[in-house]
Amino acid sequence: DSVMEKTTQMDAIVALKDWSKWLIGLNTTLGGGCLTILQTGNVQGLTRLFLIAAIITFLLSVVCSILLGRVLAALTEHLPTERSIYHFSDRFGISVKHLARAQLLTFLLAGVFMAIWLALKIG
Repeated sequence: DSVMEKTTQMDAIVALKDWSKWLIGLNTTLGGGCLTILQTGNVQGLTRLFLIAAIITFLLSVVCSILLGRVLAALTEHLPTERSIYHFSDRFGISVKHLARAQLLTFLLAGVFMAIWLALKIG
């Protein structure tokens, strides 16, 4: 039973790692694109503010992804766990659940900032 539980938990960890890697790539591409646009010097005022906010939040999402990878690596050493993998916290008290949530929310917030920038640019 615990072997099956460990396999199930490991599958969940691998899926979360894969999602996180995909999100790192997306954040890097979009954040890099925003940075390239910012460096042209053609972005002023409010549009500049939203573009900078998008870059910062894309970067924060990458930081969350890196921290999540570290916590997931620590978690694999503690398998099987009695509770869901999302309840696991590292020695600093950072849980898988909170990092995964922060990673997604910062990515979505960056997308909102980028969409606002685009709307202001078009409008």
